[in-house]
Amino acid sequence: MDTLRNIINGFKKNKNEKTLEHYKFIHNGKTGYGEAFDRNYWNRKDLVFELYNNYSKTDRPLLKWILKEELKGFEVDLPIYLLDIASFMLYKHMEINDVYNLYDAKFGAGSDHQAVIDIELIFGIEIEKTKEFLRTQPTNQIVNSEILSTIANYQNNPNAKFRTRNEYIIFYESIKLKNIQDDVTFFEKEVRI
Repeated sequence: MDTLRNIINGFKKNKNEKTLEHYKFIHNGKTGYGEAFDRNYWNRKDLVFELYNNYSKTDRPLLKWILKEELKGFEVDLPIYLLDIASFMLYKHMEINDVYNLYDAKFGAGSDHQAVIDIELIFGIEIEKTKEFLRTQPTNQIVNSEILSTIANYQNNPNAKFRTRNEYIIFYESIKLKNIQDDVTFFEKEVRI
């Protein structure tokens, strides 16, 4: 079997999703609380952490694929760790239209996602540019309106304190990622299904 780095580089080169078969969401068929899970979660966890060690703008298609697979995990109540990390990686190297993927990561699955995925991600590279893009983008007008309304609701909260893009990246890489890594280690050790 190819190493994780070879799989990452191969996907970057040819975008062939068949190379990611061992990483896609597959329901384990169980229905009981705490039993339903994704058969490939732990493989995807290894892929995400390997990617985090060395990623760039050219990894955006893989990151979007990971987000899509992680969002499928909503039906089995997957932990949000990998979605959070992949969202951050996409945010760090985003193009303005990636705001749609980041909005889905935060609001596309459930209240846990809404609570854990930070709002700064949908503010984009620069909040006013993101808002202008959404106002002037002729396609996705319904979603654009939803995102603009969401941004306005957060901005209108007088008690909210948001980090700038640079502050958020520093916070994530120096504090939040370490907490996520600790949580994943505990989860894998104590709860692994």
